[in-house]
Amino acid sequence: MGSTAEGGLASEPAPGALAPDAPLTALAGVGPTTAARLASAGIEKVFDLALFFPRRYRALREAAGPDQSLVGELVRISGAVHKATLAWLPGRRAMVTITFACDDGSTFAAQFFNQPWLKKNYPIGQRRLVEGTLQAKGKRFVVQQPKVLPISADPSGEVQLRYPEVEGVGGNKLQQWIRLVLDELDYSAVALPAMPEGLEELSLTAEQLLLAMHRPRDVAEHEHARKHFAVREALALFRSVEAARRSRERRSARAYPVDPEVCERILARVPFALTNDQKDAVELLWQRLAGPGAMGVLLQGDVGTGKTAVAVAAALSVCARDGLVAFLAPTELLAEQHFASVSAWLKGSGVEVALCTASHRRDIPSSGPRLIFGTHALMSGSVTMPGLGLVIVDEQHRFGVNQRMALVHKGDNPHVLVMTATPIPRTLALALFGDLDAVVLRERPPGRAPVRAVHVPTANWSRAVRSVARAVRRGGKVFVVCPAVGEEGEKGGVLRVYEALAKQFRCGYVHGRMKASERQRQVALFREGIHDVLVGTTVLEVGVDVPEATLIVVVAADRFGIATLHQLRGRVGRGRRRGLALLCGNKSERVAAICRTTDGFELAEADLALRGSGELLGTQQSGFGELRALDPIRDLDLLRRARDAVRAQGRGAS
Repeated sequence: MGSTAEGGLASEPAPGALAPDAPLTALAGVGPTTAARLASAGIEKVFDLALFFPRRYRALREAAGPDQSLVGELVRISGAVHKATLAWLPGRRAMVTITFACDDGSTFAAQFFNQPWLKKNYPIGQRRLVEGTLQAKGKRFVVQQPKVLPISADPSGEVQLRYPEVEGVGGNKLQQWIRLVLDELDYSAVALPAMPEGLEELSLTAEQLLLAMHRPRDVAEHEHARKHFAVREALALFRSVEAARRSRERRSARAYPVDPEVCERILARVPFALTNDQKDAVELLWQRLAGPGAMGVLLQGDVGTGKTAVAVAAALSVCARDGLVAFLAPTELLAEQHFASVSAWLKGSGVEVALCTASHRRDIPSSGPRLIFGTHALMSGSVTMPGLGLVIVDEQHRFGVNQRMALVHKGDNPHVLVMTATPIPRTLALALFGDLDAVVLRERPPGRAPVRAVHVPTANWSRAVRSVARAVRRGGKVFVVCPAVGEEGEKGGVLRVYEALAKQFRCGYVHGRMKASERQRQVALFREGIHDVLVGTTVLEVGVDVPEATLIVVVAADRFGIATLHQLRGRVGRGRRRGLALLCGNKSERVAAICRTTDGFELAEADLALRGSGELLGTQQSGFGELRALDPIRDLDLLRRARDAVRAQGRGAS
């Protein structure tokens, strides 16, 4: 089992010779560079490849050709390339269409977006296997989300498996190494702990389980193995959750009680009346901050429900007793906005309000009531926080667990408030934040109506431009959001859309590659009415609060996730007038979901169902991305059983 240079050849290991803990470089073609790329995805040893499970699986039907009875089914069809065409769509988006001819004379097409080079990869007459979902468009058949394989490819049985991508590593190569590991692994060295009482029905040998995950004979065999590993992941998850809860409950923390006089002073600083939900949340936070243990609360609130006011009310109870509060925001734009608005609220209060970002650093005062807004810069080793009493993490899904804890460890067991405007499905919250007390804001302030979303096909872009003109004529302001900056060869994007709209409207633009000072200037011009339209990337997702904004136009909306689209929609309709979101581009399932409902919790469940647990809410960062078999929506019963088993073991050990 020799290691070779990157891309070189190594002798094939003998059957059963691969030790589970062998380095990846023991495999043919895996050199140091590829090993490092795999390690970034959590694959460090040979056995990790065997545990790199497919993200999705579907029953697959072999077919000689397309047929109306197969529409909506996942199929595998062989055919010869009949025609290959390249078309350019508005916004410089490319579409390659490959038409295949089957042996029975029927034809079907496979389409690929924004990959113009693919046209030359399909010479006329070449035979291929095509897998995907068959759809009928008029009299034509189209295979959607196509996977095109060589005609000599090994049949994958009756189940189509889709693996997660690893940046910098080709999917075919990755699957080749997985196959090699499955063939050559020393299974006698793999020991799986016994399943807990009540879950023994899922037990099999390690070899049976791993082969069923990667080479199932049918869906039932794969599902049995998936549930087995899902239980193991759930058990590990709940053990860590229970350990975190017990640890927090045992630790003492400084108490910050709020007497009636302080309560009145705090609420007087919030420049609007709180909703009943907000009042209840503030009361609960004050109770937790009064001790005896360290507070740990997850505050969920849909877009527009007023989480920031609740967080500030909690922060002021700490400041009232000369404590320090660190408020961690995911972007400079949001940190700057929080700093500006809360500074105005607290003017003359005696609370020192400061900003700490990569482009705006200052020393934090060593004593007195302090409220510090910042980004990742707060976690820098050079930033000290004497008297840190409360850590507030806004948009928690953008920060990893380790990042969050780096800030917590700057204090002596501070209280923690974690916030999200992206509602978390109950099952996911149970797994991710089982050690935190959950508080939910559902009630919107008076006059804040939900924002309706409307799909606008790519061909109808002129309709979106007319809507922009109408909104501006009525005195409203307009956001236009693009998926890319549009420079350095990027097709479309902020710069090109800005150039087009600037011919007709007073426009500004912002994106993440700009200097912070210029970005702030552009936002100020928009807020002050010098500009009517602000074009940007998703830096606009959070952090720009302009009550006069009534319309948001999202370019290529099908390229954004549900959570992002829902957040973007929340940028408008924050004043007295109703807001509207126009989602331009293809009508994906995500876009359809946003158009169907304004309920963030319903959308969160839809997002979890569409994307799977490993992607939702940036959970690769939060630690949930390590779950490769567990699906919190489908596996609610397994989650409960695993939780009960862990708690039963805990009671037995105590």
